Amino acid sequence: MNNQNPFDFRRTMDNIVKENDKALRRILGNYIKGNFLIEMKHYIQKNYIDIYQYYDWDLSAEKFIVGNDNSIDFDLSRAIVGCHSSNVIFLEDNERISLEKDDKYKKELAEQVVQNVRLRRYGSQFFRQRPIMQGELFLAHNVPYNTFVMAIRISEILHMNRNQNAFVSLYSLISNKVLATLTLLEDNFLDNCYPICRATIELYLKLMLFKDYPNLVEEHYKFNFFEINQSCCEQEYPEEFNELFKNRKNKSKPNKIDYLHYGWVDSIPDYHSIVTGYPYSVNGIFEFLKQTHIDDENYDLSRLEFFYKMCHGYTHGNVSCSRYPLLHYFEVSIILHLIVSHTYMQLCEDLEIDTNINGIDIISKANKDFAVLDNQYYKRSTETFERHYKNKRS
Repeated sequence: MNNQNPFDFRRTMDNIVKENDKALRRILGNYIKGNFLIEMKHYIQKNYIDIYQYYDWDLSAEKFIVGNDNSIDFDLSRAIVGCHSSNVIFLEDNERISLEKDDKYKKELAEQVVQNVRLRRYGSQFFRQRPIMQGELFLAHNVPYNTFVMAIRISEILHMNRNQNAFVSLYSLISNKVLATLTLLEDNFLDNCYPICRATIELYLKLMLFKDYPNLVEEHYKFNFFEINQSCCEQEYPEEFNELFKNRKNKSKPNKIDYLHYGWVDSIPDYHSIVTGYPYSVNGIFEFLKQTHIDDENYDLSRLEFFYKMCHGYTHGNVSCSRYPLLHYFEVSIILHLIVSHTYMQLCEDLEIDTNINGIDIISKANKDFAVLDNQYYKRSTETFERHYKNKRS
């Protein structure tokens, strides 16, 4: 006779849930108040049952061999931490506590989290369970998360549309470098993000030029060949390059290395009548694009130029990590958002593909989340940073 109590299974499941919640408090308690985290987790699991479809529940030999990262409790909790942390930066403790008690805010936060879960096939599905260096969970914050999603989507689009776009290599390089930067951000190698950000800005400027002047693509590849040949093979300038240098449009600039990198700008009509300072350089390209796209709201070139110059210090080792990791989060997030959001829209326009992802208007979402971050960045100061980290420690 089976004397098993029919309620034992329910009690067992309840105990498992309680133990899981305790573990989540221990793992994520440094980033968010434990009671609020668990309350939000249960609220979302109860009221948004469709989120379960975004997790892979199939069992397979491969999963038993390599391990299964499909923990909805942890993934959902990390999303709660990321969204909530994004929202409360620079708030006073009493303001944050007030929000955490506000039913309207809880519903808004739940909607944010659920949106990110619905995007997880392009987002948190790829995230590490633990960062290499202890620190913040910046990649789960809204703006880096959106950027990661769009970069992964760019890669997917390019994979499905091979050799159908003249600029495919640039799109791919931008996506790859953005993902490399975000991976460093995820593992809290914050100062290492800047050299890649700098290179990504350079690629983005080239993409803008190539869209305006498609004939530059072939010319640019020709100079790439010269550079590879000179640096890796013969250590001498090819004769064809020497002839081009001799006949360059701006003979007042005698630096061969500069011309090797940017001599292809000679093929741009009116370039040298607009650029008077350093034509064979990124600075010259910035100057040209700012003049030719002066009324184009899709480009925030002055801002990118500011960050490009700021990256120089990190790239050449003169600047080390700030004592405020949040500052790096702001700067890297802004740079990548400005580049990726427009690059993604441009690619979708080229291939006549809907920009929505899983039914979510990712561009509107990204711009809305960016507006919040940008307002926080505007409020940055030594005082606000100090207060932020004091509140986190208390």
